Amino acid sequence: MLKAAKAYFQTQVTTTTQADLLILLYDGAIKYLNQAKACMAERDYANKGMLISRAMDVISELDESLNPEKGGELAANLHQLYFYCNTRLLRANMEMRPEVIDEVVRILDSLRDAFSRIKNAVPETPAEAPAPRPEPAAPGPRAETAPEPPAPRAQPQGTYGPKAVLRPAHKGAMPGTYGPSRQG
Repeated sequence: MLKAAKAYFQTQVTTTTQADLLILLYDGAIKYLNQAKACMAERDYANKGMLISRAMDVISELDESLNPEKGGELAANLHQLYFYCNTRLLRANMEMRPEVIDEVVRILDSLRDAFSRIKNAVPETPAEAPAPRPEPAAPGPRAETAPEPPAPRAQPQGTYGPKAVLRPAHKGAMPGTYGPSRQG
């Protein structure tokens, strides 16, 4: 059953859109942080540290996937915000402060909500119809020409770079420590 679940998850990740993957990453980081708060309350410090570390890994991957050339000022602002979140999580982990985790969850939740609204507001681009051919002005000998192939659709590139694929963060990573990484 575990193999089937992993295969399903892998298929879901490789076939999802970039925007959906971004939202999944925010959801994952928020889930880890809420679980870390529960571990703090239960005085399960080892799991609390691992969960905060996983959330920080997700935030770091979000940061690394920013495209400063295309994202400009927005990418720079997101970079600073991700850095701030990870700094706050380090403090929350060291000082056992769940209210600091709540602060980061609010930030990530508002970013997730903003990207979700953007995703839902942008309509899918319909397939481009070929341009109509002009009618010949006068009858006469016509040269046979091959029809032009349709132009490839440009993929919109925004703040984030190429589509990320989830894979283990590093060789020998703990089970469940998966995050996005660039292919290449």
